[in-house]
Amino acid sequence: MAEYVFESKPAIIEQNKGVALRVALIGAVIGVLTWVLAYALERFVLSALFCGDQATCERAVDYSGAIALIIASVVGLVVLVRTHVYRPLLVVIGVAISLWGITAWTSGLMILEQLGWAALLFALAYSAYTWLARIRNVVIMLILVVLLVIATRVIPMMV
Repeated sequence: MAEYVFESKPAIIEQNKGVALRVALIGAVIGVLTWVLAYALERFVLSALFCGDQATCERAVDYSGAIALIIASVVGLVVLVRTHVYRPLLVVIGVAISLWGITAWTSGLMILEQLGWAALLFALAYSAYTWLARIRNVVIMLILVVLLVIATRVIPMMV
């Protein structure tokens, strides 16, 4: 009778420290890119088009942030794919949902503070979602990603 040999695989897919640092750096750069795009869109495009009345002009920050986040997320997805990150689309979608509205959150701060917070939060978010995406069991990984998305959306609303 033949014996079967089962290979046990680790619960988390291996990733070297260089990739983890690269993902954090990519996240920081995408955060800065998001802020720069949002700032440029707000100042040069949306304010010129929509600032006829004050109510529409106040929403320009939200609209520019959303547009900038979508554009930067596409750039982030391409960079993560080229970096060979595991499940890059999940990472980018999780980060985009978690940090949706970041330009409005930081709009009252000084410019350098806004840039710093954007870089830090995007670096942390990209790192966290990349780490969660490495979990081999898809059901557990998706549950943890959903919990992180909920936590990052609920906690800022409580503050």
